[in-house]
Amino acid sequence: MRIRLRYLAIALLILTGITATVALTHMNSFPAFIVVAPGYLVQASLFETHRALGGFGYQVTMVGVSALVWTLIILALVVAVRLLRRFVRRLRRA
Repeated sequence: MRIRLRYLAIALLILTGITATVALTHMNSFPAFIVVAPGYLVQASLFETHRALGGFGYQVTMVGVSALVWTLIILALVVAVRLLRRFVRRLRRA
C-alpha cells in the first residue's frame, strides 16, 4: 500500500496545526516551545520591523508558520526515505 504524498501532506498539515495550537497554549514546557519556535522566530522578526501582529493575528502567525515548517521538515524526511528505499531496491535487482 502506497500513500500519495499530497494526502500525506494534507494530513500532516492538519496534525501539525493541531499540535502547534496545543503547544501555543502550553508554552511553559520545553517541547511545546520547540514546536512553536519557527512561528516565534517569524513573529520576532515582524516585531523588529514594526509589523508585528497582535491578538488573533499573533496566534495565527505562530500556529500557521510552525505547522508549515514542521510539515515541510517531515515531508522532506519522507521523500528522502522513499528515494533511499527505491535506490536500495534497484541495487538489489542489479
